[in-house]
Parts: sequence; structure tokens; C-alpha cells
Amino acid sequence: NLHNSFKLFPMKPKLFLLFTLLIATYSHAQNLVPNASFEDTVYCPNGTNQIDACANWLNFGNSPDYFNACTGPSFYGLPENYGFGYQYAHTGNAMAGIITYRSPNLPTGPNYREFIGCQLSSALIIGQKYYFSFYVNFANTRNVSIASNKIGLNFSTVQYNSTHIPNLTNNSHLYTDSILKDSTNWIFLTNSFIADSSYQYISLGSFFDDNHTDTLNIGTLPNANYYYIDDVCVTTDSLYNNLWTGVTEVEQNYLNQITIYPNPAFFYLHIENIYSIEKIIIYNILGEIVYSTKTTNINNLKIDVSTLINGNYIITFINKNSTFKSKFLVNH
Repeated sequence: NLHNSFKLFPMKPKLFLLFTLLIATYSHAQNLVPNASFEDTVYCPNGTNQIDACANWLNFGNSPDYFNACTGPSFYGLPENYGFGYQYAHTGNAMAGIITYRSPNLPTGPNYREFIGCQLSSALIIGQKYYFSFYVNFANTRNVSIASNKIGLNFSTVQYNSTHIPNLTNNSHLYTDSILKDSTNWIFLTNSFIADSSYQYISLGSFFDDNHTDTLNIGTLPNANYYYIDDVCVTTDSLYNNLWTGVTEVEQNYLNQITIYPNPAFFYLHIENIYSIEKIIIYNILGEIVYSTKTTNINNLKIDVSTLINGNYIITFINKNSTFKSKFLVNH
């Protein structure tokens, strides 16, 4: 069952590629969420409750977490984060994580919730229609094996913190009635409304108490749940909201012109149409530079990746106006 005012979609690879190709045509739209993909990092997370390591994002309740590939394989790295799960970010190298339900028999008691939040780049205009969305993924491990529903997004005129948390009003501007138990695919949640106040902040989490939350125990030690969050969007453009992938329009316009093949790469990675690119840098999942070259006035490039270990890499293209990134896989 779905709350009748929003949709829930699993993201399939082919659909994601289609979205990527189309999004560049909607340059007039704007995402009001700063650092919406959690990529801008203040420092590499190395412990719990470090959402402050992510620029613009704040602790809006209890102990939310931040995951970034710069930490490497660890409790707060990507894609492997011990104790939580194994998942790549929906886009880029970072994502957030929260508990939206915990067993009331634990010392924390009933109605334990974690929230993340941020201040929008501009306050909502009363009477204007807005569309909003985010991606969510269930971390199914032995310690966090309760799937639940009601995760969502809420707007507010006040800023919350670790102790002044949002009220559990059993309602929010976006929530799902479906129990989210897919630990493989990222799920797209979206809704819209006409702003009835000059909201300045958004919060993500569950705004429903235990009595209004459905759960499903699917592990050997069911005591809590855990959900990853990525790519949050608030906009006045419905199509932009549905197609936005966490990549800016400027970035996508460049990426649409560049050809990268083969992917996965075996011995060599070929890159074409880079005549406007001044520098190329390749990073591994630890954030370490494994390749760097200047490319001024070069149209095609052949990179030897035979010495790189198998895995995912981020290739960064730099010109005088901007920096933009894409992923590729090395598989010998």
C-alpha cells in the first residue's frame, strides 16, 4: 500500500541511464537543497553521529550518520560499512544513514528516531507548488534487520538539533505506507504540495510513533532498522524532480559529450571528445589519486588501467569553469 499522494519506484539500471541522458535539457530548474547528494565533505567520517562531516547537513535528532568513500572499508566507508551493510551511494561517493525504528524494549525506549536536516537555499513561497523527493535503501544486516514503513520528509520553519527533535505527529509532507525491505535497489520517494508557509528547513526520517509504524522482522537479531539516504531534491519543476540524478546540468552536459569505453575496463580505458578538458584525475574508493594528466588540446586519450586493482573508480574532468565526475569499473 502506498500513501495515495506519492509514488515509489525501484531504480533500474536502464531507467537510470535514460534519466541521465534526459536531465541535461532542464537547465531552468533549481534544486533548493544544498549539497543534495552529500558529496561536499568537511572531513572524512570516522565515528557515529558525524553528519556534521557533510557540508550543509545537520543533526536534527539523536545520532544520524554519514558515509563517505574517503574513509575506505570501515564502519563509515563505501561501499562496505561494517555493522550496517554493503551499498554504493546512489550517485557519487557519499550518503547519509538513519534509524527510523528501534525495538521499544531496548534501553532507548519506545519511539526512538534519528533525523537529518538542512536549511534550504531559499525559503518556500506561499502559494507556490513544490515537488520533492529522495532515494532510500534498506541496510539489511544481522544487527539492523527490522524493515519498516513511514520514512519520509517534512518541511519546517524552525531548525532542530540532536535534542530538540521533530515531533512525531503521525503525518509528514512525504511518507511511505509500504514497508521498505529492498537492500539492493535504491527506492525513489516523491510527493508535491502547495506551500502554506515560508518553510526554510527540511527534515528526513520517520515522523510516526511506534503505534503508527508497521514493521517486518527479517533477520536473526531484530532490534532496529537502518536506512541509507541519498540525492534529496526540492524544486518547482515536476519533471526536473523526477529526472534529477544528483548531477548538475552543467556537469551532465559535459558528460553527455564525452565517450568513455569500455566500462568495465580491462587493460585500457578510452576517452573521447575531451577537447575542452584541461585535466583528468582518477580516484579510487579511498579518495586516493591513482592517475592524473593534463589534456589541453587533446581530443582522445588512452589510459592504461592494467595495474589498477579491480573495483570502482571516479574519473574527474576539469576545465577552467567547472569540475565534474563519472564512475567506471576496472575488472581484469
